[in-house]
Amino acid sequence: MANADQIRLWNEVNAPRWLRLREPTTRALVPWGNDALEALSPQRGERALDVGCGYGDTTVQLARRTGDALGVDVCEPFLETARAEAIEGARYLLADAQTYRFADEFDLLYSRFGMMFFDDPAAAFANLRSTLRPGARMALAVWGPWQENEWATIPLEVLRRHLPAPAPSPGPGPFSLADRDALARLLADAGFGQVSIVRSERPFEADAAQLAEQGPAAAVMRTAGAGEEVRARFVEGVAEALAGVRPQGVALIVSAVAR
Repeated sequence: MANADQIRLWNEVNAPRWLRLREPTTRALVPWGNDALEALSPQRGERALDVGCGYGDTTVQLARRTGDALGVDVCEPFLETARAEAIEGARYLLADAQTYRFADEFDLLYSRFGMMFFDDPAAAFANLRSTLRPGARMALAVWGPWQENEWATIPLEVLRRHLPAPAPSPGPGPFSLADRDALARLLADAGFGQVSIVRSERPFEADAAQLAEQGPAAAVMRTAGAGEEVRARFVEGVAEALAGVRPQGVALIVSAVAR
């Protein structure tokens, strides 16, 4: 099964924690998502596809602008929340966007940090291109290089005082699309033209407790089975490192047109 590890991770490991941290997590991501939404410029009457829609708030934004938006995600707990909060014009589908054969043809493709978790990005983008009409517009927010994202680098530096903490994997994960040149080639090969990739830097709103549960350092602690003492020292160290500091986040706002 394509993306089997990610499907298990999001349904069995990530969902309870992300649902509990929904409000602060969403608040941190919204500004970049809005950048991508404005780049997309949805219009009434267009049909939109929202990949990695999570709790559905981005699908709701698209539905309010277009009247017809389909949110797709592999995480059933997220979609349960999305369906409970759906508005008219917002629909949801539990599916793997890398392999699912969509019956509809879409005018718009959007994603707020939902495209970085495919086992095979080339196959995923080609599949998504196949469901877009020629001339359809795409806009995405994805993370830039991890080395430029202080919400990742600062916690990793603190954690390395207590545990070996490798750099984030280039595979499926938050930073898998961070190479601008590789991403541009990926989109061109999948059938997209007029590709624009713009760096967007702004403060990332998060505290030490949140960064102990989300992000690369948190993933290392979970994998290592870090105990409460290590976690407590980590939170204390991150809080000290962030005192008077707003960690910066760097995302890439990607837009393109289906050829």
